[in-house]
Amino acid sequence: MVVPEHLSEAINKIQDTILICPPVVSQYAALGALQVGKSYPLEQLKTISQVREICLNALESIGDICDVATAEGAFYFFLKITTDKNDFQLVKSLIEQQRVAVLPGSTFGITEGCYLRLAYAALSPETALTAVERLVKGLRYFSQ
Repeated sequence: MVVPEHLSEAINKIQDTILICPPVVSQYAALGALQVGKSYPLEQLKTISQVREICLNALESIGDICDVATAEGAFYFFLKITTDKNDFQLVKSLIEQQRVAVLPGSTFGITEGCYLRLAYAALSPETALTAVERLVKGLRYFSQ
């Protein structure tokens, strides 16, 4: 984020809240999904579970350069990457060269090391497979 230095701490607090608090419209959409019955959420959870396994299996293949912290109640992975790049450099390179986007760990207040957050709940299994293959390829390349 590019902001005046004296506003950085306050804006980071707001940024965190924006990232973790769903907008009201999203809350109403979730309520609507729950009101239609269990079939819709169960179907979505099945798909999300498939996507999670696709991503986790691919990330385990690069365990020498990537430690994966799996969330117990959220739909993302937090990755610790073994590299000399900082997280913003790595994210920029992944977008430009591999056409895959993840969030830098510094967005979530991590200032030491290189961490990335990979969110997967909105992906189809096909998209997840393509995306995680690109991510793995990029992480292998940049960790050399």
